[in-house]
Amino acid sequence: MLATLALGWPLLLIRAPPWLTFGFVFLIAAYALGDGALSLMLAITTYDRRGFGALLSEALVRIGVGVFALALPGVTALALMDVFAVWAFLSGVAAIAVALELRSELAGEWPLPLAGVVSIVCSVAPIVMRGDALDPRWVIGPYAMLFGLTLLALALRLRRLAVEVMAR
Repeated sequence: MLATLALGWPLLLIRAPPWLTFGFVFLIAAYALGDGALSLMLAITTYDRRGFGALLSEALVRIGVGVFALALPGVTALALMDVFAVWAFLSGVAAIAVALELRSELAGEWPLPLAGVVSIVCSVAPIVMRGDALDPRWVIGPYAMLFGLTLLALALRLRRLAVEVMAR
């Protein structure tokens, strides 16, 4: 949905009325808080297992970005690409940390480190390409689609793994 909004409306983030820009900021904040809450629930369920710390840090980053966007929507709107870059970078590092922590227990789980790499690569674009030349929707939209697809591939792989474990 975030990718559709970012890519589908040509003037959503550029020269948009303030209420629409703030609406987009609140949408990002709601997404970050919801995603962070789900990540936190996952981390809590794995409290006694390897990878708990990485999962917890990923959840806290996402919740932190959501709280920041809700607490300071004006700053978030003005610095949307910077907030996005920090969020994507920290989420990517956390995803790679989780993948490294779980690599000995799960084989063939390539989507999670790929999601981390996608996040880090997309976080570098706003830093490298400063100024008006960078259109936020061409960074946030593709990022949301690529990240979502890699997580969908991970979910399908984990579902297949659960079926294999149950069959044993």
